[in-house]
Amino acid sequence: MQLNYCFKKEWAQFTRTFRLLVILIVFVALSVSNPALFGFMNAVLQGFDSEELPGTEQTASISMNAAEFQDAPDAGADDIFGEFGFDEVMDVYSDAGIMFSLTVSTVVSTGSLVIMIALIPMAGGEQKKRAMIVPMCSGLTYKNYLIPKFVIYPLAIFTVTFLSVFGAGMLCEAIFPNNHPAIVNVVLTAFLAAIYVVFLTTVHMSLGLCTSRPGVMAVVVYGGASIVESLLQGFGLVRFHPFALTTLIANICISSDFSIADEASNILISVIISLVVCVVMFFLALAVLSAKKINNREEIKPEF
Repeated sequence: MQLNYCFKKEWAQFTRTFRLLVILIVFVALSVSNPALFGFMNAVLQGFDSEELPGTEQTASISMNAAEFQDAPDAGADDIFGEFGFDEVMDVYSDAGIMFSLTVSTVVSTGSLVIMIALIPMAGGEQKKRAMIVPMCSGLTYKNYLIPKFVIYPLAIFTVTFLSVFGAGMLCEAIFPNNHPAIVNVVLTAFLAAIYVVFLTTVHMSLGLCTSRPGVMAVVVYGGASIVESLLQGFGLVRFHPFALTTLIANICISSDFSIADEASNILISVIISLVVCVVMFFLALAVLSAKKINNREEIKPEF
């Protein structure tokens, strides 16, 4: 009975405060706006001639001084783009794989931060406001209190992230003409991105519940994930851990010869470790909150 009411309470808190709606809007906006913006840039660049752009002299005069401009009055598009030629820039903005990779990176990084901020009241905010004292004193167990949090929010986050990344992949397929990722790779990328976002938000939720400082933990987890990922890549440890998922996502999107069979063990072990960490985070929160519990009904025996 307790568990049933806790599920209803968490779902009502998630939906009636419009936090789920905000997360949906942010993820949809990120997954749609990036391909649309890159597609607009591709359309604009395709309207230019690589040898002679209209208004090239005016554009060049902004980035060059008068003397340099006089020495090169016939500057073309390649001069404007610096060391990258116009054809190289066109190749980038026409590559569906690269654009999909950039979109997924934005969805994962920005989306995970938005989720952490949105879940602050549920990830330790109740402990900070002392809102759970009366329910706990009335007999609510921490196990029934925590199970809905580690079921509803990870499942909702997984679903939203998966659908957003998959939709972004379909948009990139439709908008950009070159290097279309296979549908299997799009689905796999969406799955790995969803697992990684769930991993980050579950760690944040557990640490927020343990410390009653969910806002601080959001900054720590978000910044710490970037630092740990950079350190692991610096040491060459890019396989068989949760942060390897980001490397896999980039390789799947960009590399045309990516083989799922060759990376099957890396994918499987990284996903399993990520899910195991999520389960461990639940037991960590349960152990810490249970250790903090004060038993007011315990009979205090005299010491003499």
